[in-house]
Amino acid sequence: MMWNWIGQLANNLVGDPLKQWQTRKTMKLEQAFELDKLVHETNIAKANAVLEMARKGQQQSYDLDKIAMQNMQTSWKDELVLVLFLTPIVLAFIPGMDAYVHKGFDAIEKMPAWYTSIVIGMVVVIYGMRGMLKSYFQKTNNLQRQFDDKKEG
Repeated sequence: MMWNWIGQLANNLVGDPLKQWQTRKTMKLEQAFELDKLVHETNIAKANAVLEMARKGQQQSYDLDKIAMQNMQTSWKDELVLVLFLTPIVLAFIPGMDAYVHKGFDAIEKMPAWYTSIVIGMVVVIYGMRGMLKSYFQKTNNLQRQFDDKKEG
């Protein structure tokens, strides 16, 4: 009888705190699991949102290019730009005019970057070539990174 009472006392002194410790530990693990699950679900939601934005952006660029192509059918701007771009090529084959072509390109080379960027932007909008311009800049950035990597190494 006395041993029974000592066993119950020991169980109350040691067993209950151990059970409470185990319960707290289990609750912490469950909370950590739930938190990890929420973080994972949040990351999936973010990735899906980025994917959807990319899809909408591509569709929007395609739609704008399509509108530009449709407007070209009734516009004279594309013909004017084509004539301006072909003029140096034609002049290069006329004796004595090639010097003027070279002077013109030298003058263009000295123009501010913001101005030439605007001209490029106008041509891109007129001809509906946003996708081509985007891929050009991506390739240019990749080439620049490769050059920088070789320079550092």
